[in-house]
Amino acid sequence: MSIPQRISTKTGWFYGWLIVAVCGLTLLVAFGIRLSFTVFFVALLDEFGWSRASAALIFSVSMIVFMLFSTPAGIALDRWGPRRVFGAGAILLALGLLLSSRVHSLNQLALTYGLIVGIGITILGLGPQASVIARWFQRYRGAAIGIAFAGTGVGSLLLTPGVAFLISQIGWRWAYAALGGLALLIIGPIVLFLRLTPASLGLYPDGEKPSQLVPQVTAVSLPPKTNWTMRQVIATPSFWLVIVAALGAIGPLRMLTVHQLAAMADVGISRLAAAGMIGFSGLVTAVAFVIWGAISDRIGRYKTYALGSFCLLAAIAILAGLRASNSGGWLAAYAVLLGLGEGSRSPLVTAAASDLFPGTAMGAVNGAVGSAFGAGAALFPWLAGYLFDLSGTYQFAFQLAALAILISLAALWLAPKARRKQANAMNQGRKR
Repeated sequence: MSIPQRISTKTGWFYGWLIVAVCGLTLLVAFGIRLSFTVFFVALLDEFGWSRASAALIFSVSMIVFMLFSTPAGIALDRWGPRRVFGAGAILLALGLLLSSRVHSLNQLALTYGLIVGIGITILGLGPQASVIARWFQRYRGAAIGIAFAGTGVGSLLLTPGVAFLISQIGWRWAYAALGGLALLIIGPIVLFLRLTPASLGLYPDGEKPSQLVPQVTAVSLPPKTNWTMRQVIATPSFWLVIVAALGAIGPLRMLTVHQLAAMADVGISRLAAAGMIGFSGLVTAVAFVIWGAISDRIGRYKTYALGSFCLLAAIAILAGLRASNSGGWLAAYAVLLGLGEGSRSPLVTAAASDLFPGTAMGAVNGAVGSAFGAGAALFPWLAGYLFDLSGTYQFAFQLAALAILISLAALWLAPKARRKQANAMNQGRKR
C-alpha cells in the first residue's frame, strides 16, 4: 500500500483535500513571489533609473512566457502527472530567482526573471493546479479550487511586506536569493504527495461512491458531455468567449500588481505602509477565494464573477482618487475591495472552463485559459507604464483596466449561453 493510500485509509479523510492543501501551499510560495514584484519594481527604479515602461517590461516578459507555456504545461501535466511537472517548475523557479540576484542590466533580468522564473511559475500556476483539483472534485469543485487558490492571497499577505522589509535591510539582490531558497525548500518536497486522479488510488471524485456522484457541470446547468477533446473544444464559440473573459480577468489585476505601490508612493504614501496594506489585501484575497468558490457552487460562476468584478472596479476607482491626505480609511477600503476582486478572477474563470469542458483534455483547456491570462497580464503592466511615461499619470491606464473588466464580465456571461445554443442545435440536427 502506497503512502497516499495509507493516509486516506488510516485517517478516513478524502485524499483530495490533501491535494488541495499541497496545491494551495505551492501557490502560496509561487504567487507570493510573483505578487511581491510591486516591491522589487520600486527598488529597481531606484537603482537603475529605468523608465516605468522598461521596468514593467520585465514582468510583462514573464507574462508572455506564461501565455506561451501555459498550454504546453497543461499538456505535460496530462501526460506526466503533477509530481514530475511541478517538481521541474520548482527547480526552474528557484534557479531563476538565484540568477536574478546577480544581474546588472535590463536584458539580464528579462532573461533570468522574465524567462526562467516565468516558466517556473507557469508550470506551478493556477491553470495546472486547478486541473489537478478539478479531477478530484465534482460536487465541491468551486470550493476546492477556491481554497487552494487562497494560497495566492496568503502568499501576498506574507511575502509582499516581508520582501519590503528584506529589501530595506539587505537589498533586493539578497531578497531574490532568499526567495529562491524558499521556493526550492518548500515546493520541492511537498509535490511528492500529489496524484493526478483519484482513480490512481482506487478512489472517486469527492470521496463518494459511484452511485453518489453528481452529474458534471451542475454549476452552470449545461447538457452533459463527459469527455471533450481539445479539437472539439476549440471548435465551440463558448471556448473563445472564455478566452476573452480570461484576457480581461487578470490583465487589470497584474497592472495593479506592478504599479500600485508606485502609484501610492507618487502621492506621498510611505512604501512600507503601502506594502503592508497590499499584503493585507492578500489576506482578504485568501478569504475571498474560499467564499467566492463556495458561493459559485450555489448561485453559479457568472453571478459570483459579477460581484467580484464590481469590487475590483471600486478598488480601481479608489486608487485613482487616492491622496496622502486622505489615505487612511480609503487605503484600507482599497485593500479590502482589491482582495475581494482578485479572489473572484482566476478561480471562477478556470472553474467555468472546467464546468464547460470536462474530460481528459482538461489540463490543455485550462492551459489555454492560462495563456489568455498571461496575454492580458503581459499587456496591461507594460501599457500602464507606457501611458504613465507619456502623460505622467496612471488615470488613462485605470480607465482602460475598467473597460477590460466589463468586457470580461460580458464574455463569461455569454459563454454558457453559447454552449446551450450549440447543444440545442446539435440535438435538433439529430432529431432530423
